[in-house]
Amino acid sequence: MKKPNLLLISIDSLRADHLSAYGYAKETTPYLAELAEEGVLFQNAFSATNWTGAAVASLLTGRYPTCHGYTNQRYYLDADVPTLADYMRAAGYRTACFSNNLYITAQTGLNRGFEAFYYRGLNSAKAAIAAGSSEPMRPSKWSRFKQRIPLAAKTMVRDTADWLNPQKSLSRDDGAAATEQAIFHWLLQQPERPFFAYVHYQEPHSPYFPPKVYRKRFFPEGWLQQWDYLRFDPAPYYGGKKAFTAREMENYLALYDGEIAYLDWRLGRLFDFLRRRNLIDDTMVIVTADHGECFGENGYIWHAFNLYESLIRVPLIVRFGAWRRRDESDDRLVQSVDILPTCLQAMGIEPGPNDGVSFLHAPQREAVYIESDSATMMVKRWLEKGAGLTEEDFNQYLRDLYCYRTRDAKLIWTSDSQHEFYDLHQDPDEKQNLFGHDPRGNEFVRQLQKWRSRLQPHQANQAQPGFDKQTWEKLKALGYA
Repeated sequence: MKKPNLLLISIDSLRADHLSAYGYAKETTPYLAELAEEGVLFQNAFSATNWTGAAVASLLTGRYPTCHGYTNQRYYLDADVPTLADYMRAAGYRTACFSNNLYITAQTGLNRGFEAFYYRGLNSAKAAIAAGSSEPMRPSKWSRFKQRIPLAAKTMVRDTADWLNPQKSLSRDDGAAATEQAIFHWLLQQPERPFFAYVHYQEPHSPYFPPKVYRKRFFPEGWLQQWDYLRFDPAPYYGGKKAFTAREMENYLALYDGEIAYLDWRLGRLFDFLRRRNLIDDTMVIVTADHGECFGENGYIWHAFNLYESLIRVPLIVRFGAWRRRDESDDRLVQSVDILPTCLQAMGIEPGPNDGVSFLHAPQREAVYIESDSATMMVKRWLEKGAGLTEEDFNQYLRDLYCYRTRDAKLIWTSDSQHEFYDLHQDPDEKQNLFGHDPRGNEFVRQLQKWRSRLQPHQANQAQPGFDKQTWEKLKALGYA
């Protein structure tokens, strides 16, 4: 019997409620909506945490950050934590990872188990250099000259040139175009072996600035005004040095939606490729996100320092021919850690220990659990940039967060005792904190403590590698450093 293939796609910073497939008013995702019509759309899917590195580690290991050890204090997955790629490769699958994010590279251990690894479309040694290498690299005179040109000026020149070559403008992205070609090329190799491909797209991560064709899709202002939104830096906002007007936030949101629409078009091309090659019916296709994004909800922007719904609720669409389920909406509680046991069960592979619950044939979850340790390393890097910021500016954000969420209510437990409890049925926007007023809050605390007591904390290998200076420089462009 032929083994099914597996294509697992995670999309950076994609909140579920901005997909037209989930009822969003703007048509951002027609191709994902088509995929959902051919499979199952999960209405209540949640990440295990609120930032990329730990979230992807949870996706690929089926474990919470406490248990896999890739945390805000330590950007690395040790070799003693098996991954989905390890299981698939041992079962005879050819495996490949296509990453567009520096938190998913050889430097973080998340390339383990993949026979082939691509970073922004580059493979092997080229990918290692592009993602960040310990080898010192002296930039060329031309590179140093380009770095001195203002970003707005460079974008103006590119936009003008792209009037003559619209196709070129579609490749000015965060790696999706190059990754698409790398995937197509890889899928055509060794067709006699089943495959597992994991793809992490960087769109719609900030800065929100999609290719020109999609930039105006939802943006309400003119061509010149677009360039005012080339940069997006959350550090001054959280440091109390900057505030966004309602108009600015709306414009960033419009560009964010444009990023989503652009990537959806790329995904449509990938799904069409699978159909033309007669692969899609033999492939389990899963599309999800590492986390969501905030645009002012509860006073937060970007993706840090909180566990509100806009940040932890993610899309999850599964198309799997063997299920024989089409155009279904599933409202069960599911979580990113559930994807590993679900995939392995579908492939007929026995998983090792993990924290997930297969949603193929298993009882429903009563609750989901989300955690995030204090982002002290990220804030330290922000402070190194200067901009008049001090450590005291971020004190209120440097805390551990834990969430216990059922279908109707939610506890956010904080290490500084500023706990929050919300009745999601009556207050879906989490505006009225009932902790201390609703007796369910204390019961949720007990349930959270019971949950945490069952976790097996990972014992870190202190000799683990880390990011080098060059990689940190690249992370600055993403707002992480």
